[in-house]
Amino acid sequence: MYKKFLGLLLGLLSSTYVVAGDYIIGASVGVASGGEDVTSLNDQLFEAGFTAAASTSGDIRTAFKIYGGYNFESNWGVNLAYVDLGEATVGFTGLDVPIDELLDGLGEIHPRSAQGVKLSATYMHELNKSMHIQVALGIFDWSTSYTIGGLTVDGDLVGREINQNGTSVSTGLGLVHRLTNNMSWHLDWDFYAIESEPVNVFLFGVSYKL
Repeated sequence: MYKKFLGLLLGLLSSTYVVAGDYIIGASVGVASGGEDVTSLNDQLFEAGFTAAASTSGDIRTAFKIYGGYNFESNWGVNLAYVDLGEATVGFTGLDVPIDELLDGLGEIHPRSAQGVKLSATYMHELNKSMHIQVALGIFDWSTSYTIGGLTVDGDLVGREINQNGTSVSTGLGLVHRLTNNMSWHLDWDFYAIESEPVNVFLFGVSYKL
């Protein structure tokens, strides 16, 4: 995933050199919330026919993104980011069924969290000489690896790792304050729908104009 991000970023930078504007790099860190909580997971267990209780570490988790982009003079821009929505683990108690039946039934029952590459179009609206609002609309190419714990196989307690991937739409809204001609800080809200489950991300970061 990192190699994919770097390859796309180099392609982005090499394809915009003939247009007047500014190259931007930045990084943000914050929290991701949503993507199903314990109540939602327990409801899914019941609907799948399992009598068990779920627990998860992933309802609120640390998230971050690093990115590079290009802002055109027309206030429009393009942004390529590597996004990590945090790690999540889900555990089950009271499960004691054949492992194949268990994994077939639990394959879709997990907190939605992911890592991947996001390509976005951005638009900036100036509030004053040092502050502007930025909106974004993008495509998130994601993959996820999560651990199911609390599985009983032949009387032994085990855990299993499951991998999934997909593509979804992302939106964002940010407040950017310029500190110097090149350095800015920003507050961002990003929204993702991972397998139709909403994930909200609140971030604080810095960016630098090259």
